[in-house]
Amino acid sequence: MNEHLIQLSYFAAAVLFILSLRWLNSPKTARRGVAAGVAGMGLAIVGTLLAPEIVEYRWIAVGLVAGTLAGIPLSRVALTAVPQRTALSHAFGGMAAGLVGTAKYIIWLQHGELTTFRVSAIALEVILGFLTFTGSLMAAGKLQEVIPTRPITYRNQNLVNLLLLAAAVGAASSSRLTRFWLR
Repeated sequence: MNEHLIQLSYFAAAVLFILSLRWLNSPKTARRGVAAGVAGMGLAIVGTLLAPEIVEYRWIAVGLVAGTLAGIPLSRVALTAVPQRTALSHAFGGMAAGLVGTAKYIIWLQHGELTTFRVSAIALEVILGFLTFTGSLMAAGKLQEVIPTRPITYRNQNLVNLLLLAAAVGAASSSRLTRFWLR
């Protein structure tokens, strides 16, 4: 019964998130969109707290406090600074995705549950998450004019970027082998 309730809360949260995005597209329905997003997040949190795997709530409380401390100042920005705030929110979302992927990798590695598909999905999640994090921080910095608004380029930039991508893909590919090395 509890598992059905958890899945139902996640499903309802997903529906509310989709409706929230839809309603946020129009000034006439934006308030409804915000309310749907808040309700969806509330249901997602309730579903997570009901999970039987959670035996200790300390880290959840730490995350709640850290999110509140970061969120309160971010909620009081001037309307002219909304683009910067949005870029910071995207950066936090990207960082969260990268950290969740890293945590899942560690958990599945410890339990010997890594498969090629899981490693591939985690690698994509981590690469895209941290790429979103850095790109959104750059966007926020440029919008706030903390860093130069002109394009920041350097010699052999494309080559360096391709080498970094190759290194990330190589690290992701070799991470499947890590499971065997750490045993």
